[in-house]
Amino acid sequence: MKKYISPFSFLLFLVLSTCLSNVEAAYIFKNGSIIDVKDAATLPLQEHYNLGIEALKQKKWPEAVHQFRIVTINFPDADLAIEALYYLGVSYYNTKDVDLANKNFTKYLEVHKSPKHFESVFRYKLAIADAFKAGAKKHLFNQEKLPQWFESKEEAIRIYDEIISSLPNHDLAAKALCSKADLHRLESDFKASIQDHQAIIKKFPKTEQALQSYVKIAEVALEECQVEFQNPDILALAQINLKKLMQDFPRAATQIQTAQSCIAAMNEVYAKGLYETGQLYERKKEPKASVLYYHQAITEFPETKVASDAKARMKVLESYAEELHIQ
Repeated sequence: MKKYISPFSFLLFLVLSTCLSNVEAAYIFKNGSIIDVKDAATLPLQEHYNLGIEALKQKKWPEAVHQFRIVTINFPDADLAIEALYYLGVSYYNTKDVDLANKNFTKYLEVHKSPKHFESVFRYKLAIADAFKAGAKKHLFNQEKLPQWFESKEEAIRIYDEIISSLPNHDLAAKALCSKADLHRLESDFKASIQDHQAIIKKFPKTEQALQSYVKIAEVALEECQVEFQNPDILALAQINLKKLMQDFPRAATQIQTAQSCIAAMNEVYAKGLYETGQLYERKKEPKASVLYYHQAITEFPETKVASDAKARMKVLESYAEELHIQ
């Protein structure tokens, strides 16, 4: 009989294995902390910094990480160490460790009173958030020595919100809102996705981002109504969205047509819901209830294909319709 290994036991084994693999590593005490001897400075600050810059120019990312770690760990209060935090973030990003890249960019913003790489940091942060959205992983227990293990869509949302609050009127905020809306849509949080797109329209009116948000609201509403086909508010929202789209972008024929197509598809979904309910009552031998649902499908969604099917059933149930005084 096979023994079951619990997730916690496996996790503990993984942590212990990682720790044991580092038993032979040498450590020293410096600046109030215990550090790996590999991170100890062997040269003056400027020389380690220059080596990091040279490695960065040559795209030797692991070496750049090594040199900038030495600078930030051994000379934390130096001006060059603050700049090194930014370059360490860049280097980690290019080694595909977006978790450590983000942490160093955040620290750079926290310790630098007037960061010259301010906008660049947030461009990297947007790319990092997109990577987390796509499945990039964070380090186990938030420890850089432990492996990258957990996906974190929550971290993506947190970074998007950071960008939006830090650069509220910048195009990066619009991109962050759009990516955040897409992530909410992927997770079937349709209301949150629509709210994000509405925020783009409000903050960045008459822009290309606003135009695309109108279209995406229509698309998200269509997806949502397939889950909640009995909720008439979704269709009403899509219709208001189309009206505003036509007011703000009257010449955007392609986008208007897409939004109209979404509404037409939504009408089919709602009509189908009514028709299938009518079918259900037919199977339950309650023809009068069926007639009411078929009639509603015909009157509320007359242009749909489903309305034609409902009319066909109404003819079969004509005597019951007459009893209910339905023409």
